[in-house]
Amino acid sequence: MLKQKCLQAVVLFGCVTTWAHAEPLQTLSCYIEPSADVTVGTTAEGRLVRMLVDRSDQVEKGQLLAELDSGLERAAIDTKSAQAAYAGRRLERIRDLTAAKLITEQEVDDIGTEKSIANLELRERREQLKLKRITSPIDGVIVERMVTEGDLVTGGEVFRIVRLDPLYVETVMPLERFGTIAKGDKYRVRLQHLESTHEADVVNVDSIIDAASSTYRVRLKLDNPGYKIPSGLKCSLFSI
Repeated sequence: MLKQKCLQAVVLFGCVTTWAHAEPLQTLSCYIEPSADVTVGTTAEGRLVRMLVDRSDQVEKGQLLAELDSGLERAAIDTKSAQAAYAGRRLERIRDLTAAKLITEQEVDDIGTEKSIANLELRERREQLKLKRITSPIDGVIVERMVTEGDLVTGGEVFRIVRLDPLYVETVMPLERFGTIAKGDKYRVRLQHLESTHEADVVNVDSIIDAASSTYRVRLKLDNPGYKIPSGLKCSLFSI
C-alpha cells in the first residue's frame, strides 16, 4: 500500500512538473476581450424620465434599461385606437345595408379603406412608442452610461454593454504556425495576474496572412460563468 501511494505521488508530481515547465505557444499577442461590445440608444427624442441601471450592473437580453417620456405617443395611440374601432363599427353596420343594396360598393370600399388606414396608423404609433423604451440586446454588463435621468435625449447612444460570458481570447500568430491550428482545437489559456489556467476552444482562424507582419489571427472562446474572469487580461496559450 505504501509503495502504491509513493508511486501515485511520483506520477502526480511528474504531471505538475511537466505542466510547470511546458512551453507556451509562440504568439505575438494574446489578450482577453468581451465576446460582444455594443452601444445601445434610440432614434427618438424626449426627456429621460426613468433610468433603471447604472455602470457595472449586470443586465439580461430584453431587459428595460431606460425610458423616455412617452405621453404624446400614448395619447396618439388612444386616438388611433378609437378611430380604428369606430371604422370597424361602421363597417359592421353597413353589411346589412350592402345586402339590401342600400349602399354603394364605393361607400363600402371607402369605409373599409378608412379602417385599414386607421389600423396602419395605430401600428405606426405603437412602433414609435417602442423607441421610447431602451432595452438590452444581449446578456452582459453596463460599462458606460452616456446620459442621466432628466437629460433631454435627441437620439444617439445611451449605454455601452459588453458580453463577458463567453470571453474571446484574441491572439496573433506568426506565419510559421499557419496550418497547425484549426477550428475546434482546444488549448489551455494561462491568465497573467490571476495566475490561473482555463480551457478554451478555437472558434475562428484567419485564412489571410497580413503581408506586412507575416502574421494571422486566431480567436478562442473561453467560458466565463459568474463573470469571474475580467476582460483585458494578457494571456499565454499552451497545448493540451
